[in-house]
Amino acid sequence: MKMLSVHSANDLEPLARMVFKVDDVLKTNGEKIRRQANLLKASIMDSLSNFEVVFTVGDKESLKLLRSRIIATGDERAVPDKGLTIPVNCIIQVDFIQ
Repeated sequence: MKMLSVHSANDLEPLARMVFKVDDVLKTNGEKIRRQANLLKASIMDSLSNFEVVFTVGDKESLKLLRSRIIATGDERAVPDKGLTIPVNCIIQVDFIQ
């Protein structure tokens, strides 16, 4: 898996070209609840200290790691830095950087 960063202009183009899946990449309700909780936690931590996370995103072709701040999150979309939006149902995992 390739690590992308929204801080790199070279990485923004591949992110913009991703074709996201319609179905949720997670199967159980427990996994989906944990994902929502971690996205909300990342958003709160960003507002306190510009905290970055690494999250795994699945599109129709591959998995990608994205290092970014989470500016906002909702039921359907997450907003990383630089004005991108990513469907929540395509986020597999959120990892907090120590």
